[in-house]
Order: sequence, then C-alpha cells, then structure tokens
Amino acid sequence: MMIAIRHSGTGEVQFVASLAGYGAGWAQLGGALPAGVPLDLLTLSGNTWIEDPAKVRAQLLAAVKAEAEGRKMTFLSNGGAKKAEYAQKAAEVAFFDSLGATVTLALAALNAMPAAVKQAKFGFALADAGAFGDTVPAAIERFRVGMTASNKVPTIAATEAKACAALKAATTVAAMRAVVTGITWPA
Repeated sequence: MMIAIRHSGTGEVQFVASLAGYGAGWAQLGGALPAGVPLDLLTLSGNTWIEDPAKVRAQLLAAVKAEAEGRKMTFLSNGGAKKAEYAQKAAEVAFFDSLGATVTLALAALNAMPAAVKQAKFGFALADAGAFGDTVPAAIERFRVGMTASNKVPTIAATEAKACAALKAATTVAAMRAVVTGITWPA
C-alpha cells in the first residue's frame, strides 16, 4: 500500500511511503505506482497515481535546456576576455564591410584614415596582420572565416527554442516525451 501525505494548502504530495497491506479488506489507495516513474513526477488523481503533466513538462524543459547549454559550451571558449575578443573582431569585420562594397573601396577608405582612428577601429586586425605579415583585409577575412565556422551555437539555440516551444504546446505526457525523443541536435 502507498500512503501519500499532502500539503494542506497546496495539495502537493509531501511524503510517500509503501506499506504492506493487512488482510483481504485492506484497500490500496491509488493502486500500484507506475513503473520507472520518479515519485516527484506523480500526482494522485482520484484514486490513481498519474504522471503530472506540469511536473513532467518542467523536468523535460530543464533537461532540454541543460543539454543545449552543454552542447553550446563545447563550441565556446571559457573566459570573458576571449568573448570580448570575439565581439571586437566581429565589430571590426562589420566596420570593414561598411567602408565599401568592394575590398578595393574598403582598402582605400582604410588607407585614408588617420593612424589613431585606424588603431581604434582595427586594433585586432592590425595586430593580426602584423603577426601574419600580411594585410588588414587578409586579417578581416580570417576573422570572417572563424565567425562563419562558429555557427553551431546559434543552430543549437534554435533547436533548443523549437524543442521548448513544442514541449510547451504538448498536452499529454506521451507527446512531451515524444518531443524530447525526436530532438535532432546539430553535430
């Protein structure tokens, strides 16, 4: 027999215990617990234990978000300095692109800039070009290639958003579990 003690204000199950029945007249409230379902996902509905859709949804949403976060972190660098560097390089690419429709026009605009402005706008690209022994446009192109290759995080975020929306729209526990089973994470 299962005994459930509920909170008087919320009705939430606070404690569940299993006791052996005594005699033929002993009634088992709620019947047997569903196999393989954690107790914290169950609710007593009438005289039957059922999976609580709200609790299952919350647990599955948390699991999807945790999985997405773990996958995103495999593509991101640790530390704030690296993130700031990436942001600055992205800004340099965007600013370079705004200088002209072609590399020739952008290079002409870049060469016309005073050195202090050039250093302020293209600090990373100037340093990168110096290290590689080439030009600012070549450095900008390296930055662009790196930015293009790092599209995994947005793809993972989109997959996460789609799965979370589908979980919130699902009306049954079976449908919720099907959503999670059907997630195809980007490789």
